[in-house]
Amino acid sequence: MQDLTVIYLTASQIPELFAEYQRKILLEAIGDTPLISISRKPLGFGVNLLDTDKQGYINIYHQMLRGAKIATTEYVAIAEDDVFYPQEHFAFYRPEKDTFAYNQNRFALFTWGVPTYSWRNRKSNCSLIAPRELMIEALEERFKKYPGDTMRKEHIGELGRANVDRWLGVTIRKSIEVYSETSIIQINHENATEDRQARRRKKLGPIKAYDIPFWGKADELMKHYQ
Repeated sequence: MQDLTVIYLTASQIPELFAEYQRKILLEAIGDTPLISISRKPLGFGVNLLDTDKQGYINIYHQMLRGAKIATTEYVAIAEDDVFYPQEHFAFYRPEKDTFAYNQNRFALFTWGVPTYSWRNRKSNCSLIAPRELMIEALEERFKKYPGDTMRKEHIGELGRANVDRWLGVTIRKSIEVYSETSIIQINHENATEDRQARRRKKLGPIKAYDIPFWGKADELMKHYQ
């Protein structure tokens, strides 16, 4: 996977025992793939960049741009600190040079309620595989039009989503939905940027399971969040 750099984003607010376990699983998945970590506290994890900007949705995209500019590979993958990734996610697909790819085999697991995997069909930065130059081009266009934090919160969204590009008045770029055989698992928790998670108001998706291949039982996996 030497054509890919993993850009790991963390707000350094996740419980430390969980963070250590999650990073262990990520390293097992990516092997010697180049890794850039962006954190709010110094972190000995790949090439580390310190994020001192104001937290929020806009800042996530600023940090993605920082990471993409540091990377030198043809492709980049976004990895977030509350997501478990299998090796397959980083290896199974590369999009065309003009297209962003989102792995839609992504189950959510909430830290509240009965531990239950659930799936909804929505793009998420945590599952993004992108041509590096395309990501830089798209993000620079956004920030040229909306410098600093002038972008309206309701108009912020994933790269390659046509409705987001239209709202922002920027070039509409393509995206594709792909599905790995093994799921990625996104933990929804109170320390997340998303308000619905912070207030425990997010609802389960329409497809639910208590036990799935590779990751096993939801209640057993949730024991690591402490």
